[in-house]
Amino acid sequence: MKNILVPIGISPNGKNTLAYAIALAKHFKASLFVIDSHKVTPTSVHISSAKDVIHAQNFNRVKELVQSVQAETVEIKMVTYEGDLVSGIESLDKEIGLDLIIVGPKSHDINDKLFLGKISGKITKKTSIPVLLVPIGAVFTPPKQALFAFKKGSINGERSLAPLKEIIKAFSTKVNLLLVKTPGHEAARLDIDHEIVEFSEGLISSENATVYQGVLEHFQSVQPDMLVVFARKRGFFEKLMESDMVYKKDFFTKIPLLVLKNR
Repeated sequence: MKNILVPIGISPNGKNTLAYAIALAKHFKASLFVIDSHKVTPTSVHISSAKDVIHAQNFNRVKELVQSVQAETVEIKMVTYEGDLVSGIESLDKEIGLDLIIVGPKSHDINDKLFLGKISGKITKKTSIPVLLVPIGAVFTPPKQALFAFKKGSINGERSLAPLKEIIKAFSTKVNLLLVKTPGHEAARLDIDHEIVEFSEGLISSENATVYQGVLEHFQSVQPDMLVVFARKRGFFEKLMESDMVYKKDFFTKIPLLVLKNR
């Protein structure tokens, strides 16, 4: 894991998320990139000068945040971009190759009923890069038990499992597989990729209406300190993330959530 991106909003939790990312990056000797996820569209009559002021204010805000948690053992670089955040992230990925995005569940949304705010949800849903969602107030500790929940056992793309493999290698994380058979499942879709089986501790099979219900049913027996899911175009977040926001009533977890992508 060489390059990790941290989008920073205006939430007070931004400092905590960045500190978590620094601690993780230190283990992998990875470079850390910070991007401002809070963009304001100026509406002033003096739109050019107002835009310059806003950019300067945002840059200084992020710069001060980085300086407040700067760790000499981790290289941190600030990223600037114009336009859409997702496009900016994808452009950076093409330029340097991003291995992981670390973000808090809510960047600046104040709605307590939300699990994922609009910006965090958009990053999770619309980028092709794996995302690690860090709970508010979480302090990094090496994950010892992970629960990998899915309803389709095949994996596409050589890099799809890369973040999970590197976590297992770095922290000797034990991975428990949870295959959730949802209504209308096809037997062919339940064939599990040998690569997943090889690094797992065992397989649990469950019949539930959704993957999330399967996670709730087996969470206590496994007691994971990391949850792993796949965000496929027709998968885990398909219905949850029809909009960019996800409500706690539909999904919620107090442990880090690693969202893998087909890469």
